[in-house]
Amino acid sequence: MTRLDLINELLRHEDIEGLLSMGAPDDEYESEAKMIADRVGEAEMRSGAKITREEAENIVAAVWMEMFSLSDGDAGRRKEAFSAIASRLVP
Repeated sequence: MTRLDLINELLRHEDIEGLLSMGAPDDEYESEAKMIADRVGEAEMRSGAKITREEAENIVAAVWMEMFSLSDGDAGRRKEAFSAIASRLVP
């Protein structure tokens, strides 16, 4: 499984915005997954090492805030989901 596939799976599982449960197509979070995968890859290339869970969580949160126009407060309410994704992305 590629990193992108894993991230897609994690985002579908968490369904942070509840869109899949409302009937959105299975690829609803594909754009976000690609952005997260790209940013993780870029961070690892810059540092020459795997990212940490904290870095992964920050990347997920940043992408989510950007793509869903979230305030800091809105993002804070999703922190548990961001953390769950990061912990599975960076075991």
